[in-house]
Amino acid sequence: MDAVAIAVTATAGVLMGAINNVAGGAGVLGLLAFEHVWGLPLAVANPSTRVAAVAIGGFAWLGFRRAGREIPLRAVGQALAAVPGALLGSRLALSLPPLWFRGYLAAVLVLLLVQQLRPRPLLPKAAPAPWLGVLGCFVIGLHMGFVQIGTGLLAALVLTGVYRRDLLAVNAAKSIVVVATSIVSASSFAVADAIHWPAALSLATGAAVGSYAASHWSVAKGSDAVARIVVVIAALTLLEQLWQIAVALG
Repeated sequence: MDAVAIAVTATAGVLMGAINNVAGGAGVLGLLAFEHVWGLPLAVANPSTRVAAVAIGGFAWLGFRRAGREIPLRAVGQALAAVPGALLGSRLALSLPPLWFRGYLAAVLVLLLVQQLRPRPLLPKAAPAPWLGVLGCFVIGLHMGFVQIGTGLLAALVLTGVYRRDLLAVNAAKSIVVVATSIVSASSFAVADAIHWPAALSLATGAAVGSYAASHWSVAKGSDAVARIVVVIAALTLLEQLWQIAVALG
């Protein structure tokens, strides 16, 4: 069973890493593998996904560097602004009951589906106020620490305004923000002994491969080709969470 579980989880990691690097929203693949293949409770499955998040961000950054794309310098400041949010989100994930997690995730998925399906309005010419960018990065960190699923989409939404729709700059900056917040979050969960390491490392290995490969592809092709996949994943995840909520309340 362990060999099968590792193989299935690593495969889910490859898909998770590739989709999250190019767009986002695929973190649920790891969560589902942990819950349904490994049989982990949500209190362990949720924290264990952060190890893969570290791999996704780290290997995305390496992939961008190898492809000749530099990380914007201001992305470092944005990553630092996200760190306090990651600490707070991790604390909430350890202290709040599972129903809070599932309810929040369901609400986020609804918002993400609306954002993905509606026509994208043109952005105003003026860049957002700096404090809005800092607040947005704090929210990215908070989301990473508490849920992680959808962090890439949330980061892209925030950073698109900052980088004026330069999708390559957005993805490059997103990788640094994800690295910083996922390391902080994973460290918090590791200290709390809340990570199942065999499952987490299996997912992370696959995620590293998928993220590194996708970073090359996104530099060459752009990041719109997986939009439909993101919508399908988000919709199926929403149904899963609503079912879990109904079971918990029933």
